[in-house]
Amino acid sequence: MFFGKIKSAMHIIKANKAYANGDVQGTIDNLEKAYRTGSAKSSVVTTYGYVLLKYGRLEEAMKIFDEQLRSPKLSNNELYDTQSNYALGLWKQGKLDEAIKLFEEIIPKYKNTSIYGSLGYLYNLSGDLEKALKFNLEAADYNSTGGVILDNLGQTYYFLEDYVKSKEVFTKLITLNPKFPEAYYDYALVLEKLGDKEKCIEMLKNSQLYKLNYLSAITKEDIEKKLAELEA
Repeated sequence: MFFGKIKSAMHIIKANKAYANGDVQGTIDNLEKAYRTGSAKSSVVTTYGYVLLKYGRLEEAMKIFDEQLRSPKLSNNELYDTQSNYALGLWKQGKLDEAIKLFEEIIPKYKNTSIYGSLGYLYNLSGDLEKALKFNLEAADYNSTGGVILDNLGQTYYFLEDYVKSKEVFTKLITLNPKFPEAYYDYALVLEKLGDKEKCIEMLKNSQLYKLNYLSAITKEDIEKKLAELEA
């Protein structure tokens, strides 16, 4: 057990170094090795599952989460973190309603910026814009500088065709220099509706500066298609 913990810690150090260097496979490989020692902390196993999910290894990730959810050793917060990741997996499996239901069970007991961001986005996807607006305003009260939270709120206003309010939210978001492509892409859609073609193209090009992954709300093709339409 003692040597297992040492091995796990060594692999975690290597995983962190690989992640810092942008080495996705190295990150996954070392997290897997830490997990397979049988001595990794629950938080490490959950992180391993999340990284698998983030990079498209959905089936493997869900197996990890299933295993974790059956563990009697989880603290309440560890349970909620694992459930949150499992809910994201449900969404990627096409089970949007189940994912929303699980998040709705978690959030009265466990609130953080990540959960507000995930559930707010899923509410937007569900099409229940009244519920989405109420929730995303609550989320913005919880964290007024949360990038994903602001993106969700701006997107809700966009879907409601309130482009002026949507622009206000995105203007604030962009001043925070968000490091995810959806912020710029979603803002570009608002600018397109408001007739600001030049700035719309600028935002689309900005969105190309950031990496996409399996959990991204947009694809490389979405960005390229919209740019082609505007630059034609």
